[in-house]
Amino acid sequence: MTMLARALELKVELIHFATSGRFGRELSGVLDRFYADGPPADEAAAFLPVDYFAHQHLLTGGDTVIDRFLRERPGLARTDVELLSRWKDVVEGVYEVRVVDGATVLLFNLVDELTYRAFSNLGEAAFEELRPGMYVVGRLVPLGLDWLISGTPAVHPAAARDTLLSTAAHIALEHPAWVFRNPVLLTQARELQRERRQCFIGHFGADLVVLRGAELADRMRAYLAYQSGRLGGAPPAGQELPEQVAGAETVALIFDEVAGLGYYADFGMLEEVFLDPGLIAKRPYRELVSAYLRGDAVSPVPIRRLAERDPEKAGAVFAGLLNKRGFQWERSGELLLRTHKPAHFTARPLPTVIPVTGAIAEHLGAA
Repeated sequence: MTMLARALELKVELIHFATSGRFGRELSGVLDRFYADGPPADEAAAFLPVDYFAHQHLLTGGDTVIDRFLRERPGLARTDVELLSRWKDVVEGVYEVRVVDGATVLLFNLVDELTYRAFSNLGEAAFEELRPGMYVVGRLVPLGLDWLISGTPAVHPAAARDTLLSTAAHIALEHPAWVFRNPVLLTQARELQRERRQCFIGHFGADLVVLRGAELADRMRAYLAYQSGRLGGAPPAGQELPEQVAGAETVALIFDEVAGLGYYADFGMLEEVFLDPGLIAKRPYRELVSAYLRGDAVSPVPIRRLAERDPEKAGAVFAGLLNKRGFQWERSGELLLRTHKPAHFTARPLPTVIPVTGAIAEHLGAA
């Protein structure tokens, strides 16, 4: 049996497993979220939440439907396990049809600027209506070195290019990790981040600055104008002010060399406890330090920066927080961060800026 034929069998089994009723409550929640603005407009929109649920949705236990499927089928061949495991890595995009060749199609993704050779579970019939220059909005999953169309894609004529460029630009800005599938764009982004960091230091005088929340918006506008003057072009896309920090009393901007630019609310209060570890006995300080330590989405950068100033005091802060007498930051601090923030240590952080891809450039030029 070919890999494609086996993949089609597994796809049917996976979807049946996902919709069998055992995940009824969680699937209903996903459907409600997808259909919050009304019923699906077409078949592609109708099947999208089911396909997303089967491949990517994190269940209550933190695993996926694919993980459960694999656990309940211990007799699967190694090749089947490898194929299914890779199906959690879905490529969503806006694709320009470049070549149609029987049962295969070459698709250029406007989001990551990569070309994908794809098959469909419907065989050659799936691509009968496609012509070079048309567009497909949909999802792909790995199939060896090739790809399999997952779910029902939406097909658009070539005349829809301007609208779809706008769609691709918004996707790129909202999901920069999808752009960075392309190693060339990732390299460009890291170079752009280095340039912007130098601009940040040139404007603020350091790569860490603490501001009052009330002045943050104005200070950021001034910085972005300075950056545009230094690097050229309009103020960069993708650097909108995070809403969650706008109302904070103080906000730190840290433009780390590796982690990029981050916004950290109530940093002034966090600094206080690292200057006077005895404050950790007070509830507001304990809750703040705990949130910075245990928050999955919070980078380890701010804690590292404060601990580097005085490791002995940092040890005292966490000795009080964790109720561990004798805790020493220099000996156990890195392990503490890795324990509470494992996702930040699995790979090098992605840039916090993205390059102006073709789709973004054309969209901004037309705006």
